[in-house]
Amino acid sequence: MKRLLTLSLSFLLLSTINSSAQIFWVENFESGSTTGLTVDSYTGPNGTWSLLVNANSSFAPEATSPNIWYVSCAENGHTAGVCGTGCSAVSSTATGATLHVGSNTAVFGDIGASYDAGGTCGSSTSTFTSITSISGVCVTTNRMAQSPVINCTGKSNILMQFYYIENGDGANDDGSVWYSADGGTTWALLTNTAKTSVCVSSQGQWAVDTITLPASANNNANVKIGFLWVNNDDGVGTDPSYAIDSISLSTAIPPPPPPPVASFFTSAVPACIDSCVTFTNTSTGVVDSIRWSMPGVTITTPHDSILTLCNFPSSGSFAMNIYVFGPGGEDSATQTITINPLPQPIIINTGSDILSAGSGYSVYIWSNGIPPVIITGATSSTYTITTSGIYGVAVDSGGCWGYDTISAIATGIKSVNTKENKFWLTSSSNNSITLHTSLQLNEELTVNIFDAAGKQILDDQWPAGTDTKQINDISVPPGSYIIKLNNRGTSEALKWTKQ
Repeated sequence: MKRLLTLSLSFLLLSTINSSAQIFWVENFESGSTTGLTVDSYTGPNGTWSLLVNANSSFAPEATSPNIWYVSCAENGHTAGVCGTGCSAVSSTATGATLHVGSNTAVFGDIGASYDAGGTCGSSTSTFTSITSISGVCVTTNRMAQSPVINCTGKSNILMQFYYIENGDGANDDGSVWYSADGGTTWALLTNTAKTSVCVSSQGQWAVDTITLPASANNNANVKIGFLWVNNDDGVGTDPSYAIDSISLSTAIPPPPPPPVASFFTSAVPACIDSCVTFTNTSTGVVDSIRWSMPGVTITTPHDSILTLCNFPSSGSFAMNIYVFGPGGEDSATQTITINPLPQPIIINTGSDILSAGSGYSVYIWSNGIPPVIITGATSSTYTITTSGIYGVAVDSGGCWGYDTISAIATGIKSVNTKENKFWLTSSSNNSITLHTSLQLNEELTVNIFDAAGKQILDDQWPAGTDTKQINDISVPPGSYIIKLNNRGTSEALKWTKQ
């Protein structure tokens, strides 16, 4: 239970200090020992720790009774700012056993982070006692506690955090942190940790340190860390020695990317109600998904990067919105587009064979027949016909096209000559006309009168054997009318203008 409580406490402390870290390796030194367990006899959750003697070639070699690395609660671990103690129940500030340097078993052994500063080698004095039975003890120390191999595969930008206390005597009695990228074959200094404060009780005050591992640790399955303690034998030094607890390795969780910036491109607008408009997503940044929205218009594929809309429900203004979503947040952009109506020209027969499509359009194109054939040069708002038929006009208004047709009868002459006969008309009053022929009719003629819109207003017969036809009481408004004469051998047309 102590181990679980300590782990929970350590994770809480680490997450408080570095909430953006993702921890993947932890060592809390929960050996279960109250005193005397040496580091090379300790196996933790990650494997067995080991000892490297004379690790620092720049320092004097070890003597016969060096200080020892222990793993026990004789020096109890604590959170930063708390003064050291012996074995204590796990609490919000006490974390249990630690890795620490204590005296050799030839002196007092493991009584916490309390070391022998020497001064007795070849004499009868000691920093611990003046008992002559331990005279001649030589304590020069040069040894490193080494972690098991740490697998950092898939990890990068690795941070190491640990809690510690340290005193000693400058560089003569000193602790430091080391690193190996090749499983312990070679070692490099990471940091020479600073001496920590000493409490009024003469106990060390716990501190926390964070170190970034070298880039060679990234994605490296063969990493080790080591804690080196050296001391000479001059009898000068102050407790505590060096104690380590709650080591963690973590990778910095990268901050989320900035929010995406929404934008989009719209194909040529304004557009016509019968045309299509294409919207293309041009948003920048990290985008996971998008959504299009246009009030009043149904969008069947709202998540497509390129969206084409056709057949708008009406002309007018429409607001297109794009919403973009990413790990860094979301953004939106809006563009208002204009959909123009189609022009609706109406061809009017103004009389005298002139057709008019009205004014106000930028382009006019007249045609004749079915299917329509464009009339070369007919590009004004009016067109004068010379033959009867179906006429049409296409007009352009702001890039939108409209079309209309009319059935028109050419009425450009009042008399019609044929090889056999000649026809004409006279008016005796506004409501009466007389049809004439130069020769008596051999057979009956059908007489039809049409208004300018092509509506038939009279159907009559001109008897054979006569050369005139009187038509009375023609109650029609003033305007131009077409009189058509037809039988098996004749098909003629006359124009009558009523005043």
